[in-house]
Amino acid sequence: SPGVERDVAPRVVLLVSLDTTRADALACYQDQSHWGQEYPQGLRPVPQTPTLDGIAGAGVRFAWALAHAPTTLNSHASVFSGLDPHAHRVVRNGYPIPDDVPLVTELFQNAGWDTIAVIGSSALEAAMGLNRGFRRYHDPGPQPVGGMYMLGADEVTRRALEEVDAHLADPELATKPLFLFVHYYDAHTPWFTAPSTSQLDGSMAAIEKLTRARVAGKLRLEDAVQARALYLAQVTWVDTQLGLLLSGLGDRGLMDDALTVVFADHGETLEESSTNPYTHGPSVGLVDVHVPLIFSGSGLFSLPSGLVEEQPVRLMDVASTMAELAALENVGGEGISLVRHLRGLDDPSARISFAEATKPIGNESPNKWNNLPFERSVTKDGLVLRGNPLDGGRASLYRVAAGEPRLSISDYPQIAGDMAELMNDWDARAPSHRSMDASEETQAGLKALGYLE
Repeated sequence: SPGVERDVAPRVVLLVSLDTTRADALACYQDQSHWGQEYPQGLRPVPQTPTLDGIAGAGVRFAWALAHAPTTLNSHASVFSGLDPHAHRVVRNGYPIPDDVPLVTELFQNAGWDTIAVIGSSALEAAMGLNRGFRRYHDPGPQPVGGMYMLGADEVTRRALEEVDAHLADPELATKPLFLFVHYYDAHTPWFTAPSTSQLDGSMAAIEKLTRARVAGKLRLEDAVQARALYLAQVTWVDTQLGLLLSGLGDRGLMDDALTVVFADHGETLEESSTNPYTHGPSVGLVDVHVPLIFSGSGLFSLPSGLVEEQPVRLMDVASTMAELAALENVGGEGISLVRHLRGLDDPSARISFAEATKPIGNESPNKWNNLPFERSVTKDGLVLRGNPLDGGRASLYRVAAGEPRLSISDYPQIAGDMAELMNDWDARAPSHRSMDASEETQAGLKALGYLE
């Protein structure tokens, strides 16, 4: 491999983000699957994710990891800061992370680590603030007119290994431990980067046609099944490219003392909803906020293998966990380290998880925290209370389980009341209104990716 001679294998933390990837889009999450039960067995699309399944089998898989928002930048801000949206103050894509919010990558950089990021979408462009703490932050950059402001998984993997080779070739960098963040965007619409045999083309126009058919109650079963298969093909393509990335890092001697962390920022509603199908943003149901979260380690980062943790955890817990495993100080957020879980020990920590939708943009608050009018949820002790203030303040109670089974609030009046009070207290701590102040380039990227209504 290129680079200088090293007496000791370097420590590596590899953080992998799977954009718009529902937990049940991975084969290893089929016991927690929310989809397909209504289809005849032969019509159920089957996830094919051997690389991700292998990482889970060699490490620790969290069965019920929960995002705090169904939007890319908002959710990544929670992962890197250890804060929920009311604390880090990111409304949605296009609202940069405030400069006063500490990020875990700054801890790694200050501790002498080399820090590199390769980003698959301009939703996380450097101007959005996630670049703080990175020596190299490789986002898609300016696009041609009509461009999609994104990179396919194969290009992300190629650029990541190229950046790693440059790190190894530099005598001053090659001896440093390495923090590498890789963001794969392919599961987000449009679905066109992966090889596929589907009769659907995956274009935004085709997905809009599916959306109109579902809202009108005229979506054909065969089209719904093919759309799911096309979505899963994108996830499989990412899985394949992640396998090539891991092989490349191994060939370069970088996986002997390595921590691999895989998460998704949020999921995706497919045809489950008759009002907002084939999108994310308007809902915080489990199909939108239940995400994969996997930790696997080798050498100095060794962890138990094949462990599945059933207790719900939060994406805001990831930063503290990585910091503790790397022997760094806490990032200072509100997240709680998952290290006891990773070592198979009991963890009595009470984790309450809040989430809020970020759409429809036309209904946002004009003078208070933008997202206050949207659907929100609180999760505690395996139950979810979810509601929309625009719907008369009514809420529903669900179990954190496959299919998100609904419960009768009348059977749990005290629990539901306590959870509603928690949600009200959270909203009382919401920040002030934020106005978008994005450049024309940023707004063009957001429109191309379907983020601005």
